Amino acid sequence: MIRSARLRPGDVVRVVAPAGPVPREGFAAGAAILGRRYQLRHDDALFAREGFLAGSDERRLAELTTAFADPDAKAVILARGGYGLLRLLPFLDPAALRARPLPIVGFSDGTALLAHAARAGVAAVHGPVVTQLAGLPAQDHEALFRLLEEPAPGAVLTGLGELVPGRVRGPLLGGNLEVFSRLVGTPYLPELSGAILFIEDLGERPYRVDRLVTFLDLAGVFGALAGVVVGDFSSCLEPEPTRASSPTTDEVLAERLGRLAIPVATGGLFGHGTRNVALPYGCLCELDTRAGTLVALEGVVS
Repeated sequence: MIRSARLRPGDVVRVVAPAGPVPREGFAAGAAILGRRYQLRHDDALFAREGFLAGSDERRLAELTTAFADPDAKAVILARGGYGLLRLLPFLDPAALRARPLPIVGFSDGTALLAHAARAGVAAVHGPVVTQLAGLPAQDHEALFRLLEEPAPGAVLTGLGELVPGRVRGPLLGGNLEVFSRLVGTPYLPELSGAILFIEDLGERPYRVDRLVTFLDLAGVFGALAGVVVGDFSSCLEPEPTRASSPTTDEVLAERLGRLAIPVATGGLFGHGTRNVALPYGCLCELDTRAGTLVALEGVVS
């Protein structure tokens, strides 16, 4: 992987909204936290709205292109998730990102952009978007800064649960389960051979989580992987009228993933919940289910 130059306090960070509309109040709270560390820069149209998108495809694509070309920028961070990045993937050039590599920070719908970076061979950060920052504890802010500023971040997840035992190494890939699954069968899926897949999701009913995991299995994804790490599945509940007759999402994941012949860990503090620890996307990591750790063997920056 191409590792970008490390950031330092005061560096310019471009903020982009390539997916859903950005709420001003949530953005202001997160920007205040990020702005105490870095110099934030964004287009005037950041708060544009067209239905469920932060403006037209053309606006959002131009914003990304401008951010990646900014000679002062040291990183690009998403303002929020939502939906919309899949529509832009055909127009993003991996060669342009390789020519001027910048660490991209995001998650949720940003999974599509992180996958784009991985396909380009550029390390990225699966981490908080600006609108999420104010709702996270200070240690998650520090975890993000550490990945952007330190070449050797060490252990990124600890206290993991063990579903299938084992110890493996591989590039860390994945993200939001729903978004990542939509890349399967397209030219935009990163190379998964020998990878450690991490997954999280929001608001999917248990049977839908089952369907997503089963689809990955049928597509041969798990046969290519070295290991799996399960994160937060926030609000993934069956509606009350049928809840008593349905397995929980945790039970679905344990049943579907517990039969795999590769190490599987649970309880990762990343996703849409009250924690979202930054992870080095595309970087070589070691998963040790006995120790309950995911250790970054290389960082996002150099």
